[in-house]
Amino acid sequence: MIATGLGEGPAARRVPPPPAATSIVLDCDTGIDDSMAIALGAGSGARFVACTTTHGNVPAATAGRNTVTVLDALGLTDVPVHVGAHRPMAQDLLTAEWVHGQDGLGDAGVAQSSRPVSGDLAPAEIVRLARQHPGELTLVAVGPLTNLGLALLMAPDLPGLVRNVVVMGGAVNTAGNASAVGEANVWHDPEAAQLVVGAAWDLTVVGLEITMRTAMPTVAIARIEASTDPRAQLVARVFQHYLGVYEPIVGERTCVLHDPLAMALALEPDLASYRLVRAGIELRGELSRGQVVADTRGFEPDPTDPTEPGVVRFVDTLDVERFHAMFLDALGA
Repeated sequence: MIATGLGEGPAARRVPPPPAATSIVLDCDTGIDDSMAIALGAGSGARFVACTTTHGNVPAATAGRNTVTVLDALGLTDVPVHVGAHRPMAQDLLTAEWVHGQDGLGDAGVAQSSRPVSGDLAPAEIVRLARQHPGELTLVAVGPLTNLGLALLMAPDLPGLVRNVVVMGGAVNTAGNASAVGEANVWHDPEAAQLVVGAAWDLTVVGLEITMRTAMPTVAIARIEASTDPRAQLVARVFQHYLGVYEPIVGERTCVLHDPLAMALALEPDLASYRLVRAGIELRGELSRGQVVADTRGFEPDPTDPTEPGVVRFVDTLDVERFHAMFLDALGA
């Protein structure tokens, strides 16, 4: 077990595991680690109800094309994909092809699927699905939160319609990766992130303070590359570029499993323990815009209601070895 620095003791608590077949709506900006998250879900029993795409790693339309391509390569040809927000709410569009390759899939020559996307109004689709399946859906968001923010603006009743929300985003008490204090998914649309954090739903935030501890051992990389399973072969192709990006950062040929960790915790929350804290997104600071500001001082009792607006569930400790084993098992490696 590892600690994140957010504190332990009575405030650290585990949540009960979800049903065996968790119904997932995945909101993503499909680059390399998004594709790895989809593969983890596909190999771990997730029921993908739909995927929605946003700007972030790549433009939203490219993310839509990549999401269809990855789903189809994994045999999930019946999962609809809806493209959504093409830019943030209140700032210019920025993307990260230098991390994910010009095509978003590591420039590995992955053949694009010919299946068209199902629609181009992702926020409306999120609302429609939540109303069609009240209390059943887990929203997993692994890109900028523009689609979720717009869905909340469209449907104030949305928080009461979904089972829970798991977001990969933020950096609490650690350095950011898009600015000194800002993590990319939050930093790319802080206004949307504040809408999501301020909503009255059960929200788990999986930030850099925990994801940066998930770099795979080199032996795990070798197992994926040597596997004959089509899932592992797909991941092995697309993450070569990613390994090159992370090697000078981590110091060895590996990569960090940001988005796969969010998917894993949506499916098996007992991989971790958690702490409820009050949090918000800095919107006006010249140097701190996009920072997740969480009150971890311990001056007052931690909140007890995960659906209280502005209360989020942070990962406190994580069984990294078990998470890595889950990822490898999902890929057939």
